[in-house]
Amino acid sequence: MILSKDEAICLILGISKNKEVSSPTKLNKLLARLNLYFIPIEINFSLNKFGSFSADLSSLQANDYYDVAPYSYMGRIVNKFVLKSKGQELFTETIKLKINKILTDEEFNSLKETIQYLNSLSVTEISDNEHKKLLVDIDDRFKLQQKINENFIELFDLYQQIGKLPENKIAEIRLKALIEYCYQLIKYLKEKRFELLSEEEYDFNAHMFDYYFLDNISQIIPFLNKQISEKEKNGVSINKFYQYFVNSVKEGYPFSINNKDLKELIV
Repeated sequence: MILSKDEAICLILGISKNKEVSSPTKLNKLLARLNLYFIPIEINFSLNKFGSFSADLSSLQANDYYDVAPYSYMGRIVNKFVLKSKGQELFTETIKLKINKILTDEEFNSLKETIQYLNSLSVTEISDNEHKKLLVDIDDRFKLQQKINENFIELFDLYQQIGKLPENKIAEIRLKALIEYCYQLIKYLKEKRFELLSEEEYDFNAHMFDYYFLDNISQIIPFLNKQISEKEKNGVSINKFYQYFVNSVKEGYPFSINNKDLKELIV
């Protein structure tokens, strides 16, 4: 499951108050937050001094699903995004059905509350929220390094156990694949993406998914530990996590199953 760019935008607008977002920059930030709910979208994010940034969103135009409406704010003209009736239909008839396959009602309500809360903040406040959560700031680099090392050790221990796991059911096979993928990914982050962590304030060529993946891996480690010992595996959640890691970076990120040189990264 993956949401197209228009579907992701309609999701954000559909769960926002008044079905609107007040600026392109704020929309960018809210779309980025979907990654922390394991919702894969066809939008790549890079890192700048404000956190998540996607060049794909810099020149959005009105279409059948949403309108781009100019308004005056503090003496300047700003564009806001407003969901159209066809966008609402897309949200109700397509997007929500996709979301229901990966999020429980409780998780969806949490996403809605988070988006509405963030939408009430300024762009700077949203950026600060993201920096604090993902440890993007230079002042948090020690914490970030500690987080990388802790996750690597825990995934290494999990990886050592997958040979003992049965493969009698699809959920069991996918659990093994998820653990192996996460281990190889955290190893890649530790040894390649964050290798020079202490030497750089910001890597402006960095992929924001380095930070998303690190945080998401840390969130699911307790789940993976529990699933190893559970007799009946949670196939829905296992599939959701695996699909997120695989589908989020089909292009534009080195650790992607579409990268023909991927095997060289996991040696």
